[in-house]
Amino acid sequence: MKLSQLLLGSLLGLACLAAPVGAQQAPRVAIANTARILNELQETKDLNQKIQNDLTTLEAERKIREQKVKDLQAVRDALKSDSPQFAEKNKEWMNENFQYQIWIQMQKTFLESEQKRQMKQLFDKIEQTVAEVATQKGIDLVLAEQRTEVPENLDAITVDQLKAVIGQRNVLHHSAAVDLTNDIITAMDAKYKSGR
Repeated sequence: MKLSQLLLGSLLGLACLAAPVGAQQAPRVAIANTARILNELQETKDLNQKIQNDLTTLEAERKIREQKVKDLQAVRDALKSDSPQFAEKNKEWMNENFQYQIWIQMQKTFLESEQKRQMKQLFDKIEQTVAEVATQKGIDLVLAEQRTEVPENLDAITVDQLKAVIGQRNVLHHSAAVDLTNDIITAMDAKYKSGR
């Protein structure tokens, strides 16, 4: 009996040693494709439409300004270069032409600045929503999936370009269960539609 108790005690002791104390659960990892999120968000689509509308308006204004410069040049060119009015019309044309060039640069700079600001705001919202969705699903780590597609026609690219495309991929395999992309798009579109 003592031998059986000793044997049972030894087995229990070994079992305790075999089971890790306070066994920790493995971290849960998921992915999200930020490029796809940005492209498929309703907010992105609306911003792109607004940008297109703004560009159409700016292009109409650019044509008006350009025509004014051309008209002043035509008036100036109709005069003899030694006439008293030529110097005055040349000055008007130069002033308008400089104003036109400055206006173009200002609009370009403003549009780029606005696009960068909007993109940063969208990315901040994506990060926030990723954190919310991950927390709801008990995810510990979300990796940003970057998946540049390999072109069908490999003859259209060089070996170095193919290496670069392959090297840009940071997720080689995943199951649909770990992809949070659709959940993030759905959550962000819902927030956007509700005005939050």
